[in-house]
Amino acid sequence: MKRLILIISILLSLQAFTAPAGNAVSRSRITAALSEIRNCPGAELVRLGRLPTAALKGVLRLAAADDPDAREELRLMKGIHGITVLDYEDCSAADKSRISGRLDRALSGSEVLMEASDGGERMRIYALVDESTDTVRDFVLYTPSDCALICIFGSISIDTMAKIVADND
Repeated sequence: MKRLILIISILLSLQAFTAPAGNAVSRSRITAALSEIRNCPGAELVRLGRLPTAALKGVLRLAAADDPDAREELRLMKGIHGITVLDYEDCSAADKSRISGRLDRALSGSEVLMEASDGGERMRIYALVDESTDTVRDFVLYTPSDCALICIFGSISIDTMAKIVADND
C-alpha cells in the first residue's frame, strides 16, 4: 500500500511536467500479450472487466455509508472500468524472460510517465495525463524484476488521488 501511495504522489508531482499529448497505452496489444501469457505455467492473471469492477464499486458503496475513507476510494474508482493484475514470479527463468520481452513489446510506443530504479529493481509507470480534465488515463505499473504488471483502465481523478495521498500522510 505504501508503494501505491508513493507512486500516486510521484504521479501528482509529475503532472506539471507532463505534456498534454502522448501515446496512450494500447489496450489491444496488452490484451493480446496477456492472452498468450495466461497459459504459461506459473503465471497468475486476474482480470476484472466492467461487470466485476462495477460489483467492486457496489461493495465500496455499501462500505462507504459509514466509512469516510471508503467514500474517497469510491471517488477514486469512479472512472475505472477494468483492472488486470499479472504475476509471473513462479514461472521458469526462460518463461520469465519470454514474458518480459512480450510485455516490453506490447508496451513499446506507450507514454512512459515515470521510470524508477531501486537497487536491482526497475519500475515503469505508463499513463496518459489529460490536463484538460485533470485525470490520468490507462495507468499501467510494470516491474519486470518483480515479475508483475498492474493495469487500471479508465480514468482516475488527479484531485481525488491528491486528497487520498494527503490524508494518508
